Amino acid sequence: MSKQKKKVLNNNTADAKAQAAMHHKRFVERIDGLCNAMIGPGYFEKIPPVVLDQMYATRYPALKIKASPDSQVAKVTVLKANKLLEAFLKNQYIDLRNGSRVLLPVLLSEGLILLNFLHMIPNHYFPHATLLKEQFKEYGPESEGYEAIQDMLEVLVQDVTIFLSDLKVSVLRADYSETPVFNMYSRRNDIFIMEIKTEKSTMVVRDKKREVVRLGWVGPEMEWIWVKVKPSALGFDVGSFDIPLDVYIQNHALDRLQERIDITPGIMHSIVFFIFNDPEIKHVRYRDRTLVEYYVADQKIGYLHVELHVDKFLIHTFLFLTNNGTPEGIKLEKLAALEKDDKKHLEIDKLSTFNSYHIEKNEKLRKLFVEAGCESLLGLGHLQEFSAKEIKDKDPESILKYLSDSKYFREEEHEEDAAGGEEGK
Repeated sequence: MSKQKKKVLNNNTADAKAQAAMHHKRFVERIDGLCNAMIGPGYFEKIPPVVLDQMYATRYPALKIKASPDSQVAKVTVLKANKLLEAFLKNQYIDLRNGSRVLLPVLLSEGLILLNFLHMIPNHYFPHATLLKEQFKEYGPESEGYEAIQDMLEVLVQDVTIFLSDLKVSVLRADYSETPVFNMYSRRNDIFIMEIKTEKSTMVVRDKKREVVRLGWVGPEMEWIWVKVKPSALGFDVGSFDIPLDVYIQNHALDRLQERIDITPGIMHSIVFFIFNDPEIKHVRYRDRTLVEYYVADQKIGYLHVELHVDKFLIHTFLFLTNNGTPEGIKLEKLAALEKDDKKHLEIDKLSTFNSYHIEKNEKLRKLFVEAGCESLLGLGHLQEFSAKEIKDKDPESILKYLSDSKYFREEEHEEDAAGGEEGK
């Protein structure tokens, strides 16, 4: 071997040793920090260096999402899933009973090594093993503290699969049973995702063939949970034939959801499932049809128009709260003469552009929309972060100017003038 090659090899070896030493040092520092946060100062020092070395040698691999061997999930989907998980884990804390806070990613790595290691070793493993096992007992496996870690990971992984699901294509589900937080004896740290295609078909609606999707979601056992609803639950009177029926949704309705709410499809579609899978479905009978109330962040933002088609229900479309065809939309028209074309021109017929006006900050407009029953739309600006489009802020005064000749605002102006006159007397 030449002197030059030998020098490069020695340098690489030295760099690798330095990186390994730095990694070990960081691991020990995190174990120290976890001990202080979870049970207080003075306990970390009771763990012998040789035991810390054993923990380091048996540490878990990095948490990763992979495609299940039984499912043909595209590489790009797996890549997106890992990026989402990384983003969701960032700045996620677990609050401890003693008032401390610990980063969830640290708990899922060094934290699990510490908790599982102490749980598995015998009391005599090292001089203070019994004491440390007792101190960490409230965070160990089968404790409420440990379950809190499991619950948070479960929710975050569920969010990842929902974000990447689309009723037009497929629903994703994850298996995290072999991660150390659910199986302390596992030497893997992999979450496996599966992609299950939705059940698509066509239906003749008003003499036209329409593409529809059967409404359901994939359960924890990777089985389809199909929605079934009794006609009476949606206000339909069918006499003694009140038996649960399947629910289908038109692609048109999914398109209108995307157009009028414009947030991640999986979020919107899962909400549709949860609404119809609830024992009590909030709805109104309006002009001989059923409008099922659609909520995001506990706020009503529109309706799903549902009709009975022989032996099944069909969700025809989604109506934003201000749209014509909703009780609130009709009231807006009566109050301020806001017709369909006006709403479209002002772009108050969909959530993203409605939010861009910040109507909640304009007292006159706020009063109008509250009176029309649209108050639930006024506090949803935070949903913009889930939108695919970047919408610039609009001037609410442009709406006032557009509606200045309407009877509603003329009366408002007259009342203000009258009030001002009374004060001047």
